[in-house]
Amino acid sequence: MKRFKYWVILSGLCLFFGAFFVGCPARRGVDNRFLLSSEGSGRATAYLESPKIVSFQGKTHVAWLDSPTEGFRIRIRTLDQSSGEWSKAWTIGEAQDNHGGPALTIDAEGYLHILFYSHHHPFRYRRSVRPNDASEWLPFEEFGVNLTYPALVCAKDGTLITVARRSFDERPWELEMWSKAPGKSWSRQRSLLRSRHGIYSQFAASLAWGPNHKTLHLGARIYEMPTDEALAPLTTVGYLRSSDGGVTWEGSDGRLVDLPATPETFDSIASGRGKESRILNAGSIGVDGEGRPFVPYSIRTQDTSQAYLATPIGDGKWRHVHLNPFLPLGYREWDVFMHGGVSFGSSGQPVVAATMMHIAVDGVDWGEVTTELVRFRSQDGGETFVGEAFALPSADEPRWMPNLERPTGFNEMPPEPALIYTDGVRGEALGDQLSNRVWWLPGGE
Repeated sequence: MKRFKYWVILSGLCLFFGAFFVGCPARRGVDNRFLLSSEGSGRATAYLESPKIVSFQGKTHVAWLDSPTEGFRIRIRTLDQSSGEWSKAWTIGEAQDNHGGPALTIDAEGYLHILFYSHHHPFRYRRSVRPNDASEWLPFEEFGVNLTYPALVCAKDGTLITVARRSFDERPWELEMWSKAPGKSWSRQRSLLRSRHGIYSQFAASLAWGPNHKTLHLGARIYEMPTDEALAPLTTVGYLRSSDGGVTWEGSDGRLVDLPATPETFDSIASGRGKESRILNAGSIGVDGEGRPFVPYSIRTQDTSQAYLATPIGDGKWRHVHLNPFLPLGYREWDVFMHGGVSFGSSGQPVVAATMMHIAVDGVDWGEVTTELVRFRSQDGGETFVGEAFALPSADEPRWMPNLERPTGFNEMPPEPALIYTDGVRGEALGDQLSNRVWWLPGGE
């Protein structure tokens, strides 16, 4: 009841003071928001690993996961940047459940490439029939075993690279790397990360190229479930990089790391134990024009959730910029969860997308109804930020799962990256058919 009264008061202030009250959701850009779909699944724009926006030669292509009555479907629409008009939604294929959403990239010739479908299954891969055209696709190919959560980038020579979680029945789960050279089939390369424990694991692993399109950066959150702490996970946010297309990997200090890496061997940026009421989440990694990686993450404790943006400072050490103090005025007491990421547009400035909420009494934070979208924008390379909110708080449904456009190889980044997000509930089961809104939000002016 106290929280509801707070929303009523805040909403009233916003309506009364309008743009003069800087703590109110920003009006700027709201009218340019575009409704992509009203059939979004409970995880329509998830997950942080999977890029879903590609801009190239006057067009922007956006993919997401719908859940119409006939089942889960991968959808894509195209924005004509000159006219501002959007295409109709094309269907690329089906997904196993609400975990099977798309990862999208583009090559130098403009052909679109997409992975989708799987939740502990083989991935399905398709390529567009024509360059820079999402209306028609070649038949799908399958590869892999028991894979979930694809990241996807395109190397300078046109080789596609993906990393994804591999589940096993009788041994700890791993993060596998696969690649597809032009004209070749997908082939497994190696395991990059491994849990130290069985039962269940997540990796939340995202990829980003350095400015030379040669160094590949990986940010990850390893979620482990020890047998003696089955309901109290270990979570570690960390980093690796490769300068040879993913063959060898090293830490931020240049030390070679044996593969598969674990929380004990890669750059451990922050960690926590569930039994100590400390759980970490990570966002998608970004790299600035000087080749410096930015790894966003948050730490949830019993009473709060605080978010940070980490950058290396030498000798394997990292600097951590605290993001919560940059929340918009009027939201400064809210908690920040890193269910988003960081990206750099052509302006060279970092943009962070995250979610903010009030921690629920029952401990639920994934899709908690108070969740709202927040964007942090910097003009000084990530030293300070200005936080923006975009809608009056809702007591009924979350606005969440922001997914920023980021460089995946050959997409042409706008000055500031746009994002898509889900406006609606998480659902109760993997197969729930929902009618969430999927929104496109352009970058700031």
